[in-house]
Amino acid sequence: MSFKTKLAAVALAAVTLAGAVAASTGEAAAKPKLGPAIGLGLVAGTAIGLAAASSAYARPYGAYGYYGPGGCRWVPVHNYYGQFVGSKRVCW
Repeated sequence: MSFKTKLAAVALAAVTLAGAVAASTGEAAAKPKLGPAIGLGLVAGTAIGLAAASSAYARPYGAYGYYGPGGCRWVPVHNYYGQFVGSKRVCW
């Protein structure tokens, strides 16, 4: 290593150490910092999660058209050659 590299490393270490000492000096007090923020965060997270879950299972209306009430029906099943091979129950 050259002299300039060593000098830069020592200067960086000194600045880092001085910053750590300056940041750690202060009043030591055991007091709550968050308070009701944790409870409000839990409530907001639950509300957002419930809204996302309910919209994920919602039926598409509007631009996608009206699909009617949910239910099941039988649809024909065809093989590779287009021949009817039976029916299958499809639910939505």
